[in-house]
Amino acid sequence: MKIEIDRVKVIKNAIIVVLSLITVLVLILGVLSSDFTKLQKYDVAAKSPRESAYNRTILSSLSNGMKVSISSDSKANLGDFVFNISGDKKLIANIAIKYKPVKDENSWFSDSDEIKHEILKKGVILRDATINTLLGYSAANANNEQMREKLKETLNKNLSSCEIEEVYFNQFIIQ
Repeated sequence: MKIEIDRVKVIKNAIIVVLSLITVLVLILGVLSSDFTKLQKYDVAAKSPRESAYNRTILSSLSNGMKVSISSDSKANLGDFVFNISGDKKLIANIAIKYKPVKDENSWFSDSDEIKHEILKKGVILRDATINTLLGYSAANANNEQMREKLKETLNKNLSSCEIEEVYFNQFIIQ
């Protein structure tokens, strides 16, 4: 009886070893025959979910995870902002701008590509100017029109090839 129990244990262990070897061999064969060059990188997104949904953006620039993007219709999105205003309240905003070319010294209008390049190049500066401008407001005096005008004025000081025509708040939430 003891010999029969030992045989059963040996057979069970042999089956487990054989199945484990088969599993490992199948995995190795699968890895060797796979083409990993077609894998997409999801940790480095070229577009935000909002841009992917609307598919309007033609140029974009990443700077420390903050995205400034340019669309084809003379508009640029400065990205998402979260501000602490007046104590424990927060202002959550997504800000876009509409720009127009300005005349340079030779009385020719600035090139569209030049404008787009400047906005992308100065994206960090424009975001910083936006933050510094909007931090001066509290929940009590957070007026969209006043904020738009002040922001337009501040951003225009930082641009040379274009002028901000309008500021849009795609999202404006005070919590």
